[in-house]
Amino acid sequence: MVLSWLLVAAALIVVAVTGRNVGKPAWWIGPESKPTLFIVWALPFIGPAASIVATFRIVRWAHLIGLASAALIGVVAVFDINNSPGIALIECVVAVAAALIAIASFAGRTKTNA
Repeated sequence: MVLSWLLVAAALIVVAVTGRNVGKPAWWIGPESKPTLFIVWALPFIGPAASIVATFRIVRWAHLIGLASAALIGVVAVFDINNSPGIALIECVVAVAAALIAIASFAGRTKTNA
């Protein structure tokens, strides 16, 4: 599961670099002449980082945190639709992949006696 979330983060890095190289950067990166604040750069990576931490610390909620992470990546993609639709499409694909990772983590849950 950790490897999957690391790959999601790597995919977001690839999206950022590719967008900058083709001249249509994601909104959270900004153009080369006027980049956004570093804290905004970290925004899409909050979800994967939280999911990795949840995998080790709060296993009971890891699947829900994963779904929230996928939703966050999806929201980031929505803001890119107007200025760089190609980048937004790739971000949407990454968000769907992240959601599938979170859904797959439901299978790893153990039953509790309630």
